[in-house]
Parts: sequence; structure tokens; C-alpha cells
Amino acid sequence: MYRKIKIWTCLCLSLSLWRCKERYDSPYQPPVKGYLVVEGFIAGNAPTQFTLSRVIRLPGDSTIPAVTHAKVQVEGTDQSIYPLAETSAGVYTADTLPLDPHVRYRLRIATTDGNMYLSDTVAYRTSPLIDSINWVQDNKGVTIYANTHDPANATRFYQWQYAETWEYTSAEYSTFKYAAHSRSNGKDSVIRREDSEYVYICYQGDQSTSLLLATSTKLAQDVIYRQKLLVIPPASVQLSVHYSVIVTQYALTADAYNFLSLMKANTESLGSIFDAQPSELRGNIHNLAHPDETVVGYVSAGTVQRQRIFINSSQLNNWGYFLECGMPDTLVFDDPNGKFVDDILKTGSFIPLERVYGQFGFLGWSANAVACVDCRVRGGTTKKPSFWPY
Repeated sequence: MYRKIKIWTCLCLSLSLWRCKERYDSPYQPPVKGYLVVEGFIAGNAPTQFTLSRVIRLPGDSTIPAVTHAKVQVEGTDQSIYPLAETSAGVYTADTLPLDPHVRYRLRIATTDGNMYLSDTVAYRTSPLIDSINWVQDNKGVTIYANTHDPANATRFYQWQYAETWEYTSAEYSTFKYAAHSRSNGKDSVIRREDSEYVYICYQGDQSTSLLLATSTKLAQDVIYRQKLLVIPPASVQLSVHYSVIVTQYALTADAYNFLSLMKANTESLGSIFDAQPSELRGNIHNLAHPDETVVGYVSAGTVQRQRIFINSSQLNNWGYFLECGMPDTLVFDDPNGKFVDDILKTGSFIPLERVYGQFGFLGWSANAVACVDCRVRGGTTKKPSFWPY
């Protein structure tokens, strides 16, 4: 009898677990065109930028639809108006605006479908200076922190964003390049690269995507110490040569902080049965004709503070990054007509590296696959950033 009870218990448990994996189709249907998403900040000491897009259904196309050709402007309670220009698809910017710290500001958006959106007026918040951006290396990699404080104890609510840039190299160094059909003109098919044509060193970047928030409301002093911004795992390419990160700090109102905290909880939860249920996001932007329409975003205004740091790979202890080509160099033999060279190199799959000489003189060129030689294949550019010190 006891054995039967055990069997039935296991069957019931298995059935319940199986039922938990049944597909669930929510009866809720968002609008076909997607809710308007507004991302940006009205800045008084830096360029103002807002990005307009629309939410997409999941699962769906990974491309976020930009809201283009809209009319966007910043308005002050002193009747000031500052239009923003669309500098790329869905991105609207203006140079540093002459804002008055004693004036409240709002954002107005007119879309091409005839809708008008207006944010609530918001107070101008002045961000304190960033005290320092520091980093620590441990077995988890390199962790980058921010430190700040407000001597007047007036800020209390903070947000950070960052932009990374790193230098990296390819596995092989190329001195030469293939010049198609030049042999027919009495010239060599492989010629030496110009200085501007080297593809050994590249630069790549990325930006923060997580909401980085902190508050000092539970502290006697308005101090934020070692606020973690990002962790770079060991042996990552970011710190293989030279690395830079610029951190931007914002001062928020309590309402803006609460909205972003709710968005963070909704977007970064793991989706397990133990997580809190998503809450409705209601920002401070409204459709004037349809007040019940959901608009995702919160407009804030004030100053921003920025600080950049650099990290050289020589400052790290046993970082562990190592890049090598997966195949040995290939010898491309030279012949009077250049046919062998053309047949191998004209496809663009191989890049010549150096001249090779044997006992009786010149033999040809060493070559290897593009992925081993051209650093741009890995997503970067050979153009050095203007702020790069190395």
C-alpha cells in the first residue's frame, strides 16, 4: 500500500510539473504600432539628446523601430523654446542649451501620425561633481566604481551611464596588400601598405544598457561610495591593450528615481515564480488627445557630470587574454606571370603578410586568413578616437 502511495505521489508531482510548462498566451494585446518610448535628458551644461522609438512584441524582430521625422522641442515655464534636430533616425539633439536653474522645463513631441505628446514640467537639478571613478581587479575580473557626494545633502537620488572604448589588435601583422591586376601593367601584384592602410590596431566601443541607480536617503550624509557600474570578466578583449570608460552622472528627483527603479525591476527580473509581478510603468509623458495611452519614459532636467579614466593592460595582474591565429601562415609562391598569386589572393580570403626568401632568393609572400589579419573583421575601426592618449 505504501509503495502504491509513493507511485501515485510521484505521478501527481510529475503531472503538476509538466503542467507548469504549458504555453501561456496572455489575453493582453498592446497596440499594433507599439507604445512610444522616450529616452533622454534635458541638459543645461552639455548637449541635450532624446531617442524616440516604439516597443515591439516578444518574440519578434530584434530591430527597434525608430520614430522619425517628429518635431521635438524643450519648453520652459519662462516661455523659452528650444527645438531639437533629428541627427539620425529617431535621435533628436541640440547643442548645450542656455537653461535657467530657477525655471521648470518640459518636452513636447509631435509625431507624423498627428499625435502630440507633452511631459510634465520638471525641476532643474544640479548634479554634484563625481569624486572619482576607480577600479579593482579580483578573481571576477575588473570592477569599475563611482564615488560622489553632495556637501549640501540636497541631491540624494542618482543615475549613471557609461561609454566604453578599447584598443585591440589582430593576431597577425600585415605589411603588404594585394593590388588586383597590377601585374599586367608591369607592376607587382602585392604592394606595401600605406601608413593609413594598416589593419593591425582597431578601436571598438559599447554603452551601458542597465539602469544604474542609487540613493542616499537612508544615510545621514549624501554620500555614494563605490557604486558598482560594470564588471569586465577576466581575459576579455576590452583590457587586452588599452581601455577607457567615460561615466556620466545625473541628479534625479524622487519621482524620476522611483520610475526608473520600477523600470529596472520590471526589465531585469529573472522571470521566475519568486520574482515580483511586473508593475505598470507610468512616466511623466502624456498623449494630449489620449491621456490613457501608455508612454514609456521619464523626462528630467539639470546638469550632468562626466569623468573619464584609462586602464592600460600593463596595470593588470595576469589578465589572461591571448589571441592566436587558428591556422599557420601559408606560403604564396611567386611566378613570372603572377597567376598563382592572383588565384590565391584575389578572392580576398587571404591577406599577404611579409616577403619570404629562400636559399636562392625571393620565393613569395606569407599570407593568412582575413580573420587573423584584419582587426576590422571583429567589429572595430582603425580610426583612433580623438581623446585617445596612447
